[in-house]
Amino acid sequence: MEKFECNLAPYATVVVKLLQGPLYDETKTLWNELLIYQKQITVYLEQIGLELIVEKNDGYAFLRQIELDETGKTIGLIRRLPLTFEQTLLCVLLREWLDEYETDLKENDALVVSHTDFRDRIEVFFRESSNKVKLLKELDKYIKDMVRFGFLKPVGADSDDSEIISYEVKRIIKSRITSEKLEEFKAKLQHIAETV
Repeated sequence: MEKFECNLAPYATVVVKLLQGPLYDETKTLWNELLIYQKQITVYLEQIGLELIVEKNDGYAFLRQIELDETGKTIGLIRRLPLTFEQTLLCVLLREWLDEYETDLKENDALVVSHTDFRDRIEVFFRESSNKVKLLKELDKYIKDMVRFGFLKPVGADSDDSEIISYEVKRIIKSRITSEKLEEFKAKLQHIAETV
């Protein structure tokens, strides 16, 4: 069988990784390739309606769809999924938590939060105990959603049963949930709280 000749770009692996989700500087080889070929990758991605966002200081890169008009229309390469109330709540919580942490930050350390920290912080949002019990019961599911979105990275485990107990809050949440988006989310949560 004849071998197929392929004219593969030297940055192809980086583009594939970015299409799958955020890229972090902790994956050294891919991160270095991204920095070397950043201009070429940017040009290529713009041809398919995507913008490359690279935050070198915070060590992450991701793709954003280019809006084709004032209505926010895109070519639809990346699916937009609406957030549930609980997911929105956790996004707001994490974004504000990171803002508070960075205000008091002495070094460039990562914000690491425990499962207990989540429980303590999220409880204050609920007056009705039935809603609080339901949310706390499903908290692990919503934390996993935040990991899937790239906003959290599991970092600590209980040595007895390997259950994850700590998470690093990734700074990419600042780019994904801008100050404007944060205010929009908070208004949405306030509206929901008032109508319940």
